[in-house]
Order: sequence, then C-alpha cells, then structure tokens
Amino acid sequence: MNLGSDHLQLRKRLYKNLEPYPHPEVFKRNFDHVMFAIGTFAPVALLPQIFRIFVYKDVAGLSIWTWIFLGMINAMWALYGYLHKEKPILVANSGMAFFDFLILFGILLFR
Repeated sequence: MNLGSDHLQLRKRLYKNLEPYPHPEVFKRNFDHVMFAIGTFAPVALLPQIFRIFVYKDVAGLSIWTWIFLGMINAMWALYGYLHKEKPILVANSGMAFFDFLILFGILLFR
C-alpha cells in the first residue's frame, strides 16, 4: 500500500535544497525513469482479475467494499498527483482507479 509518507517529506523540504530533477547522478536519473515506467505499468497487474470477471463472468470471492475502497483511495492519490503536479503518482493511480472501478462494475454486473 502506498501511504505516500516519503512524498510528504519531500514536499515539506520543497524550499530546503531539494535535489534537482532530472538528477545529475546517472543512477538516480535512471531510477527516476524506471519508477515512472513502473507507475505506468502497475495497473497491468489487475488485468488477470478483469479478464476473469468479464470473460468467465466469475466474481466469486470478490468483495464489493474492497474494490470501492481501493478505487476511492487510488482516485484520491490521482487527485493528489494532479494537484502537486507529480506525474508518476497521477499516472499510476489514475490507471489503478480506472481498473478498480472496472472490477467493481464487473462485480455488480455479474453477481
């Protein structure tokens, strides 16, 4: 679960010599790019669940409340990323929220 405490600490240090972006060190600069890619492709982890729901119409064992809460949490993180102009947070959580609500729709449709 992404609680964002690291990001909040960075926001507190905004005016206290925050490291430049893109970072001058090659490792940190490349790691920034890797993390952006991971954030972009993280929602792909939900595709097997979506496939199971919409192809086999199997929603056994899926909790409506879990997917409601996960969708709301990811939507709030997406809003946070938008407000703070943090593209990796926005991209990853927008995709996750979309897929969370798609799963919720499938649960309601096929239960």
